[in-house]
Amino acid sequence: MNRSQRHETSLSLNSGHSPSFAGVRNGLCCLAFFLASLSTTTLWTQPAAPKTATFTSSTELVLIPTIVHDKSGSHVSGLAKSEFSLKQDGKNQPIAVFEEVKTSSERARRSGGGQETFSNFEPGSGGYHRLSIIVLDFVNTPFSDLANARQALLKFLLESAESGEPICLLTLNRNGLNLVHNFTDDPKLLAQALRNVTPESAPATNERTVEAGHPPPNDALGAAIMRLIRDQLQTEAQLNSLVAKDQALITVQGFEQVAKAFGGFPGRKALIWTSSGFPFSLSSPATLMCEPACPMHQRSEVQSAYDNLWKMMNDAQIAIYAVDLRAAGSGIAVAAGTDFTHPYDVGDPQFDTDAQAKWKLQDTSSTLQLFAENTGGKAFIGGNNLGQGFRQAIQDDSSYYMLGYYAAGARTGWHDISVAVHAKGVNVRYRKGFFLARDASSATARQDIQLALSSPLDYTGIPIAVTWSGTEPGKLAGKTRMRFELVMPANFALVDESDQNHMVLDIAAVARNLKGDMVANLSQRVEAHVNPAGLEQIQHNGMTYRNGLQLPPGEYSVRFVVRDSLGNRMGSVAAPLKVAP
Repeated sequence: MNRSQRHETSLSLNSGHSPSFAGVRNGLCCLAFFLASLSTTTLWTQPAAPKTATFTSSTELVLIPTIVHDKSGSHVSGLAKSEFSLKQDGKNQPIAVFEEVKTSSERARRSGGGQETFSNFEPGSGGYHRLSIIVLDFVNTPFSDLANARQALLKFLLESAESGEPICLLTLNRNGLNLVHNFTDDPKLLAQALRNVTPESAPATNERTVEAGHPPPNDALGAAIMRLIRDQLQTEAQLNSLVAKDQALITVQGFEQVAKAFGGFPGRKALIWTSSGFPFSLSSPATLMCEPACPMHQRSEVQSAYDNLWKMMNDAQIAIYAVDLRAAGSGIAVAAGTDFTHPYDVGDPQFDTDAQAKWKLQDTSSTLQLFAENTGGKAFIGGNNLGQGFRQAIQDDSSYYMLGYYAAGARTGWHDISVAVHAKGVNVRYRKGFFLARDASSATARQDIQLALSSPLDYTGIPIAVTWSGTEPGKLAGKTRMRFELVMPANFALVDESDQNHMVLDIAAVARNLKGDMVANLSQRVEAHVNPAGLEQIQHNGMTYRNGLQLPPGEYSVRFVVRDSLGNRMGSVAAPLKVAP
């Protein structure tokens, strides 16, 4: 928050009924406060309790959408809870949540605006919906596959025009995630939008044309040539390994935005990832080829990113359907019958480019399969099975069983899950495990907020509504202070009642002009020990945050973010704004 914006913030507990997102101007009770600095502010402080030794334990509800099909691939309905058994790490777990879910193809409504009010949810958007999110991956798809991928997607969209299924189309490039078209049940609109999309950048993979190999001359010149070849191959391996790591982390970040954006919708969702994929290991088995620059030494960083992504996907109940965009049986851009060896055979297995190509193909396929299996989806390997992947996702999301159990006292890290159905002739599919993470650090919180502020999607973990409530002269010359009210409904945040009703909120906003340049921003942490009356108000009526942004004349898109630090949930919404001269 800028220095000029201090002493201008207020926060109120909502009174009466929970605020309607169609109009947020309800009566407000009189609790207000003013910040004197950017530091953490404590509200409604209760008397400090004597310091005593405390013991805490964690219990996490693990929800597992479970697909049960017969031999023909049709949903098996009417199964009872007693016909299921569930294990964590090989140990039986009592099933605490059980429901057979049947979904609707009605389009979920998002981010509607009216009377200067904008929200990340609209009335009537609850219930179980089938949501198919298609991500066209420009980051991991080589030029040789991009044209075919676009044509295959256009063909699919036009052929599925009568499906009536709600589809959202996104692209992923090196600059991040892009919204091509929000949910619509008319794929022709998606096809038209896709025709206007071009990748801003392509994968920086180092592909080269190869020839049939032959041994180098057996003399001093040949030895020198072989050393040059070794150096070239090592440099290429270093570059490709680092590029693979960069592409993997860009992909993970994009998928994290998807998880946060759609996690607020109940039930199972399908993410159809159309991609050529990337090697899961990132570095080839011939580690000496690229020492010391290969990210093998940074494997823990990449593995941590994967683990966190799978946790976020599973928490959001999003299953990944990985559709391989490579032509059937291919995996490297060379002509049929071509020898993968270098023009000079260096005589060393670790520089066997044929083996390296085969390793990359196999490991990339393993990545697509692993991302699908760990989220309960399915991988389609070997040639543009986009239509098949979409049909499978729709079928899986139409009817399924929701199982849940409490992982009491589970250690942090990955835990295997298995589900069995005691009925003849059925096939069962579910995610293979869940990842229990440690509490997020303050650095992670800042990263989460920055990612939400830059995302083209509204996050739905916390329902929020923002209203432009008026104007006043700004304290800076040539600027107007645009006031807003940010409304959060009942029970929007976790309150730790064992710690004197402790709650921690992070609130941020950024205003960008039509060029995408940031013009103004604010950021504030609100930390409180809420008294009993305040807790009751939050649980029943929610809270309203008031502030303002000082802006020069122009048109803007303002992204608002609310993060519940204790509950690790986020909500965001974009609100257009025009400031008159």
